[in-house]
Amino acid sequence: MTVLELSSSAKESLARDSLLFKGFRMLFQNPYSKETNPEGIINAGIAANNTISDLVLEKLNSLTGVVATDLEYNAPYGEPKLRYEIADLFNRYLSPAEPVNPDAVTVFNGCTSAISKVTAAICDPGDHVLVPAPCYAALDSDMATLPRAVATPVDIPIEEAFAPSQVKYFEEKITELKQQGKRTKILFLMTPHNPLGASYPKETLRALFEFASKHSLFVVSDEIYALSVFDAKEGVTPFESVLSWNDLSSYIDPASLIVMHGLSKDFGLNGFRMGWTITPWNQDLTNVLHNYAPFGYRPAYTDRLITEFLADHAFIDDLLATSKKNLAENYSMAADFFVKHNIEYVPCSAGHFVWFRMPIAASTKAYRALGTLQATEVAKSWTKEGDLAAFEHITLNERVYFPTGQAFSSTEPG
Repeated sequence: MTVLELSSSAKESLARDSLLFKGFRMLFQNPYSKETNPEGIINAGIAANNTISDLVLEKLNSLTGVVATDLEYNAPYGEPKLRYEIADLFNRYLSPAEPVNPDAVTVFNGCTSAISKVTAAICDPGDHVLVPAPCYAALDSDMATLPRAVATPVDIPIEEAFAPSQVKYFEEKITELKQQGKRTKILFLMTPHNPLGASYPKETLRALFEFASKHSLFVVSDEIYALSVFDAKEGVTPFESVLSWNDLSSYIDPASLIVMHGLSKDFGLNGFRMGWTITPWNQDLTNVLHNYAPFGYRPAYTDRLITEFLADHAFIDDLLATSKKNLAENYSMAADFFVKHNIEYVPCSAGHFVWFRMPIAASTKAYRALGTLQATEVAKSWTKEGDLAAFEHITLNERVYFPTGQAFSSTEPG
């Protein structure tokens, strides 16, 4: 009998079992519904801005209807009107030093696709991408599955997560990789930070850009939460898009910079699968991304609907203002809960999540249910293995899903 063999890339993909996707599988097999499945698993672990769902649904339902052009092929990298509205969104809200030109925008079916395409455009198989950890949980899959690059977390102590001093950890990692004969091509940053939920101070970004310039790295500035910054009080670092810097070229070659954004987070539209890159200073890279865009196509209907959605500027103004207000109120409730129950957490000012430490009482309950350790032993032995066991127990038996920190490359259990 003939032996049919998959590619080495496919085999690597099958061998890679993301903790994030493992959690998704458990969640989606038994999702909570107040009406139809009240005993299902409550989703508290996917960043989604549900505080504006009613407004978004009402608006989109007012735009429904199929027209003749929806039946045709559309521009794979985004219709001109769509790219105009995306550029205008940045120009109105994020104060770019130079107005964003729609021709610098490439639209994909979500930022997952955009990350994969950017990685493929810059990295050869086996090249490394440095990412400050803890970090967005799906980067390994996004960068490795098709481009076959290596997402390489650089462990940053929480107390230095937003400090310029973190550069030393990147220097150590890139030196280690060079000594192993491995090449690094990209520094990948999320600002506002996922999962810590705060913006990088400008002096920290300057230090990171200088590091990237020194080592001839491309820099991705993933700004997917740029319009979900809800805390502007004194002492909180304000968010500034890197496109707003007048002195960017003093720290890095602008041609090495890629900015990402999309619909999922700021607009509560995870399911619409639309994200985009902005590459104002590198026409070759823009051309390559446009060439890759057919492999990240969206339906013509979606492009048209979102163009009309974004073109209602008064609605978008009201939506984003409501979103910030609602996010601030929800974060305040979460923070009050953590304080009341003596739960350690990282204060945040942006995004749809909070980074917190599992209370030992919760882990003890999970351990006891699993019959693995006594309570006194739990306090002494908070291990990665126990962390995963507690995560699985809480998801399946307590029926609340939130991901373990290990899914975000945290080296510290709990």
